[in-house]
Amino acid sequence: MVRDLLATVTPELLAEERRNPHDDRYAETVLSCLRTILEEEWEHHRYAVRDLDAIEAGAA
Repeated sequence: MVRDLLATVTPELLAEERRNPHDDRYAETVLSCLRTILEEEWEHHRYAVRDLDAIEAGAA
């Protein structure tokens, strides 16, 4: 889904505001939401790779 969005995203879409699911008083832009998704995915990837490296090092 993210890849599809990135293939067609426009500056206008990135600037659009969406409801913050944690606090309705504050809106979030699509860009802010996208940044959060990408940062979370990157951190998950870092931990997975780190853990795989640790497992491989322990097996040696």
